[in-house]
Amino acid sequence: MNQPKVACVQFKPVLGNVKRNLETIGNFIEKGKELKVDIMVFPELCVQGYDPKLVASKAEAQGGNSFQLLSEASKFSGIYLVVGIAERLKDKLFNSSVLFYPDGKIGVYRKAHLWSTEAEIFTHGSDYPVFDTEFGKIAMWICYDTRFPEVARILALKGARIALVPTAWLARDIEHWKLSVCSRALDNFMYVCGADEILQTEYHQSHGASIIVNPHGQIISQANLMEEMVISSTIDLSSVDELRHLIPVFEDRQKSTYNRLYT
Repeated sequence: MNQPKVACVQFKPVLGNVKRNLETIGNFIEKGKELKVDIMVFPELCVQGYDPKLVASKAEAQGGNSFQLLSEASKFSGIYLVVGIAERLKDKLFNSSVLFYPDGKIGVYRKAHLWSTEAEIFTHGSDYPVFDTEFGKIAMWICYDTRFPEVARILALKGARIALVPTAWLARDIEHWKLSVCSRALDNFMYVCGADEILQTEYHQSHGASIIVNPHGQIISQANLMEEMVISSTIDLSSVDELRHLIPVFEDRQKSTYNRLYT
């Protein structure tokens, strides 16, 4: 299937109220069913709300209540769900993006580049996995990871044609967000779908700047700031393959000249 319909969900989580946030996510999944979407992306840490210090007590291990409910929602709706969750793994906490498959499987990406005080709470992720789906290989990264071109390039080299990006982007830098997402999409000839959240606290302000960007680096759908809403677009993955064949940026890399990146 080369033309999935992807949706990015923008909403204002209630800090620390997991039950309420799951109910809101469930309502948006119902909207996704009405829109006949194949993939839905939700914001960063939206299950617990974006407050790293608060979520420490709300983090869940795989198999926890939120994981179970979201897995059931994916099965029932037939929609792939990408959801930002504070994940507990033994004695460590991760800022994670979890992919729920309609057949009950899950895939997890753990944020590698932690922003500011996140690093006081969470452990840095150390891997960039890609996930096989009926749409081919897809990838995830989270928010601040967008500023690091290496992340998107690694995932593209692994065959990802879509990147699904939960975020809580700082309101003052919305233009950075748009430029960075468009650049990552164009650099790697891939679709990038970012779901931003709305948050107004002393700790953090996000205005909601959800966007879907095509492999030409063009924004094809974007949300209104400060408005809870769903944006969606049917994407043509054959355009990824065509561009990568037409302009062979991966094959033409001169890796021997890049040594300074790692010194």
